[in-house]
This record gives sequence, C-alpha cells and structure tokens, in this order.
Amino acid sequence: MKYTHRIKIVILLIGVLFTSTIYCQDSKNDSITTPFRKGRWLTGLSGTISSTTTEVKNASFKSTSNNYGINIETGRFVKNRFLLGGKFLANKNSTSGSVERTTETFFIGPFINYYLNDNRTGSLFATAASGYVRYLDKTTIQSIQENGEGGGIGVILGVGYSYAVNDFVAFDLGLNVNLFWVSVEQESLPSQTITNSSINSNDVSFSFGFNVILDDFFF
Repeated sequence: MKYTHRIKIVILLIGVLFTSTIYCQDSKNDSITTPFRKGRWLTGLSGTISSTTTEVKNASFKSTSNNYGINIETGRFVKNRFLLGGKFLANKNSTSGSVERTTETFFIGPFINYYLNDNRTGSLFATAASGYVRYLDKTTIQSIQENGEGGGIGVILGVGYSYAVNDFVAFDLGLNVNLFWVSVEQESLPSQTITNSSINSNDVSFSFGFNVILDDFFF
C-alpha cells in the first residue's frame, strides 16, 4: 500500500473519530469512570524503531537503513477524555552502503487527544498536532559530502488504543502519519556550493509507549 493511501486512511479514521466525539458529547454527559478525567495530568513516552536491508546481487549493491524515533508529550485533561498539551518528537534515519546518509528531524508543538471509550480498562483515541520542524541532513557519496539544514512546519495525525493497567498507568499502541514541509539550505563539499530547496516528507509508523496519569502535576 502506498504512503498516500495510508495517509488517506488515517485521516479518514481521525475524521470519523472526531465526528463521533461531537455526537457523544451532545448525546450524554462525560463519565467519571474513565482514568482520562478532567483536571488530571498525563505524561507519555513512546518510540518507533525499524531496520531494512536491501541487496541487489546482480549489481553487487547492498544498503542498510535504520530508523529511530522518540516522542515525549505532556498535557492536562480540560474535559473528560479531552487532552491538551505539548509534544516533542525526534526522529533519526541512517543509511549505509554506497551512499552514506543521516537525516534527523525534530518537531515541537501543541497537540490534542480525544479518548472515545468511557470505561476503566482503556480507550481508542485520536490525536492531532501541529508545530515547528527542524531538519538536518548529511549525505556522503565517495569524496563528495552534502550537508543540509533548515526548518518549517509539520502536522502529526494518529489513531490508536490506550490500555489502562490501573488508574495511573496506561500503555499505548498507535498508527501515526507525520507530514513535514521544510525549506533547506544545502552545502556541497569540497566545492562549497550552496543551494536552497523545499522538502515535503511524509512518514507512516507504528508507535509503542506508556503514560503516567496523575491528579496533580509532578511539582
């Protein structure tokens, strides 16, 4: 399945979930049985990791790509099952072979989560965030090295399930789409040639993490 198809599916799911949100809020009052209650604080840590090896025997070509991601977020429930807060995301992709490349992206911005289900054991949820993106890239091809650096905006959309172990700890499993638009200045060495370019990237990934939910913030 192509990335564009996956993005459309995730966006459609988020639209359905937020539509359900409006309906549910109009049809009944928020429950107090859920651990995702108004006034509580949630702090979460999640990550992604993947590794891919590509080998073309007829061309004697082999490359390995490793991807790592970490996501930290904290926020407060402004209403039962409605979480508002801030998110920090760091992602690194490194490729080795005939072409050596390392790409790093950093995202920071506000986010909103909505938890659909009204029970103690957990809930399906939808998440959306927008903010600032910082982009760093280093590519080496034989004796030529290209360094890129820039910034722009990003949007993160996702759906998942949060399993509540008890009233204070929950584990998350999610599917996320990261959409980034950045302007990059690239320098080629040793020629010291500088060019400017615009990069649009999208990334689809699964995430795993845990959350701590407290009645009061840590301090």
